Amino acid sequence: MSEINSWGLMPIKRLDSTRLPLRHERIPLPEPSRILRKGSIRKTGKDALRDNIAVAKSMVEFVKTLLGPRRMSKIVLSQSGRGTLTDVTTDLRTILKRIKVEHPVAQLMAGAAFATFQEKGDGSVSTIILAGKILEECEKLIAEGIHPNVIRDGLILSYKKAMETSDQIGFNLQLDITEIINLGIHNALAGKLPYQDREHIAALVSDATKILGLENLSSYEGTDIIDVKKIKGKSVQDSFLVDGLALYREMSNIYMPERVENARIALIKGELRIPEKKLTRYQDYRFEFNKVEQFRNFKRSKQKYLESITDRILNTGANVIMLEKGADDIVLDYLAKKNMLLVRRFPPPEVDRVAKATGAFAVGSINDLDPSCLGWADIVEHKKITGEPWLFIRGCKNPKTIDIVLRGSSRYLLDDIERIVKGAVLVARTLVKEPRLVWGGGAFEEEIALALNRYAVKMADKRQLVPKAVAKSFESIPLLLGRSAGLNEVDVITELRAKHSRGETSAGVDVVNSQLTEMSEARLFDSLAVKKHVIKAAFETALAIIHVDDYIKCRELPEPEKYYAQRIEKTKGLEVEEEV
Repeated sequence: MSEINSWGLMPIKRLDSTRLPLRHERIPLPEPSRILRKGSIRKTGKDALRDNIAVAKSMVEFVKTLLGPRRMSKIVLSQSGRGTLTDVTTDLRTILKRIKVEHPVAQLMAGAAFATFQEKGDGSVSTIILAGKILEECEKLIAEGIHPNVIRDGLILSYKKAMETSDQIGFNLQLDITEIINLGIHNALAGKLPYQDREHIAALVSDATKILGLENLSSYEGTDIIDVKKIKGKSVQDSFLVDGLALYREMSNIYMPERVENARIALIKGELRIPEKKLTRYQDYRFEFNKVEQFRNFKRSKQKYLESITDRILNTGANVIMLEKGADDIVLDYLAKKNMLLVRRFPPPEVDRVAKATGAFAVGSINDLDPSCLGWADIVEHKKITGEPWLFIRGCKNPKTIDIVLRGSSRYLLDDIERIVKGAVLVARTLVKEPRLVWGGGAFEEEIALALNRYAVKMADKRQLVPKAVAKSFESIPLLLGRSAGLNEVDVITELRAKHSRGETSAGVDVVNSQLTEMSEARLFDSLAVKKHVIKAAFETALAIIHVDDYIKCRELPEPEKYYAQRIEKTKGLEVEEEV
């Protein structure tokens, strides 16, 4: 029984109006005890597996026209703010980013494709096609009564055999490594750009790899060793290579020289101004004076101090100063009178790239600066391109990072070409690290299929059905290439099987000339490292999907109930005051 206070009244709890639903909210009704929320969709066993494989097959149908040098373009309309963004592209990553796939299986396959590209620069379309075709063939085995665990064991054995065969059929082309890289870059760009643009971009990437050298290409892990700067206007043919850096930067002082030859660059991680703590966001420092003479003495002392530290930098032999932060106007005027160039406000990543390109050592204090810390460039100049200020650092000695400046009619075209160029750079790096090659045009896949069929004959149990099914999956690659070339699919497969059975290991589909020919004559090849990564990613994806036997999709709360649940969750734990 509740206690009665001194007034003889029972305390009552104040009604908390914040717990009542608002006009657009509704309290969720209590549900009986159950594992899943009411309205959830659940599929188990073969039904779940069948639905997942159906999604994988849909992904294959969606991307299969993006395979090969005669790939088709796709128009993607996506919402961007209040407007609609239109993309006309052949780049799979651009398409997947715009459409934003929602099904978990589709996301898994898209993730495998992204991982293949980020690691090797190519093979994203092949990854989705191979994974989807493997699942499609496995679906037929499941329909015949083969248990998914038996299929999984057969897939593991097939994967090991495919990787073993890949190592056996890889070869080293009797060419200089630079020629191999040039051919690899051309093959990586085939079908992604018009012919004239492809030749120009391929030449720029090839020249960039020559300037950097093989050692730098093989040792770097990021994507900024050959960075891309985009300037809207003109055509792709007007894109150019900078044997150094191109930076979007305005001039610090209009009286400074726009061009400095034989530049000796001092790179400083700091600022050239009175060092003080910030008082507010918009006020750096503040001094108060009681007399005018004190203010005049301060101005003279400040100017003398700033000029002295500037002279200390110039005494090292530098004629170009690059600052991570800002500089006082006194320093800018002083350097302008001495006909010296100062460039300020570099983001930290750009400071690192300037150091790699020019050979400069970035110092944190002026006291640490000496002539050995200076970088060098043939020319440092400011230019305006289509009204935008750019700083070019050219003629660097043994640069470890350089820039390609892309021109184009629209920003979306430039974004698309940027992704294509970075993919070609990754392909070049892959070839430097692993120069072994395999024949293109589906010849490699047909050899794998032949090896898997021979391997299946030696197996004595039901698992032999899996390598045969996987062999058909590999044959889907030359089949799709033949379809894009306008060839009859049955003729392509039967003739390729016959040729490879006779030992013609380089027989494949020449998509450009629409015929079956020897890839050794057409000089069409692919990187072994890319092919092995495609196989690995495709089998991992297929095994992950085969292993799923339960699919649950929970029902979301209606909007009124969701608003109420979210607000109550955020206000949970607030105590209700008591009053009489």
